[in-house]
Amino acid sequence: MQQLFLRLKVRIKTFLVHTCLHCVFDLLRFLLSFLFFLGLLVQGPAQPLVAQLGGSIILPCSVETPLPMEELEVEWKRTDEEALVHLFQNGEDRPEAQHQSYRDRAHFFSEQIFKGNFSILLENITVADTGIYRCVVFSYQNVGEISVTIQHVERVVVTAEDQIVFALVGEDVVLNCMVDSHIPPQRIDEVSWKKVDKKPDIVLVLLFQNGSIFPESSHKRYRDRAEFFRQEIPKGNFSLRLKNVQTADKGEYMCEVHTENSVSSATVEIGRLGMSALHIITLMLCFISLLLTFVLSIPVTIYISKKGRPRIKYAFNSFFYCITIVN
Repeated sequence: MQQLFLRLKVRIKTFLVHTCLHCVFDLLRFLLSFLFFLGLLVQGPAQPLVAQLGGSIILPCSVETPLPMEELEVEWKRTDEEALVHLFQNGEDRPEAQHQSYRDRAHFFSEQIFKGNFSILLENITVADTGIYRCVVFSYQNVGEISVTIQHVERVVVTAEDQIVFALVGEDVVLNCMVDSHIPPQRIDEVSWKKVDKKPDIVLVLLFQNGSIFPESSHKRYRDRAEFFRQEIPKGNFSLRLKNVQTADKGEYMCEVHTENSVSSATVEIGRLGMSALHIITLMLCFISLLLTFVLSIPVTIYISKKGRPRIKYAFNSFFYCITIVN
């Protein structure tokens, strides 16, 4: 009886072992088929991307485990246009296969591909680059893909450091205007400075267009008085120097920047204008002149009043002449 019990115990144990092994094999088969169904696990960004106009952006696409280079193919496409952005095939990238709008703008990181990094660098961003991109990875019988969205392209940003500038009459004043440094000047179609406080009578102060400055286009009031800082233009500095500022120059000025796909602007105001030392001295001399005229004209006025109608009004002529000079 005891031997029978031992034999039965051995058979049960053997049965359980075989059953567990079958379970393990079945589980492995299931996992393998599940992974095959899922394909390659390709990773990308968790959120949509924001790019800067004229700048560069990386579209991420990678796998955790490096893939064999044999039979590896990576394809980047726009989903809305089906335009081929870039292709890696037969161990090398294929720029000749790119759509013309991405040629010389989209690049793989060649030294990173064998590590499983299939990201691309997209340069010279335009507004038309907004959209959804698909990275598809082929390796033997497996396929995996992710989507990357460029949700928004920031337009050109124009800033003015000082919103209001104060100056003295007769001095030079600088109106600041800075354009994003990531946009090269050759991609800026036009920069114009205008006096805009008396709309619709907008006055052109100075114009930069297609890489050249056109001082002859300035309104006659600003001709030979307005200038750019030429050496600063390559840095995106389109500040304006206005020489010998006058009372009539007070008001609001706009720096307007045009690129291929956008228009941006910033405004600066020339506020209250004070009088320079020369103007103050001139005004003081005018008052002294007026005072002396009155003092010295008293005897003459008395004499004239005895002879006829007084002519005191002529004593004011020098004063009004001085005021005209000051203004």
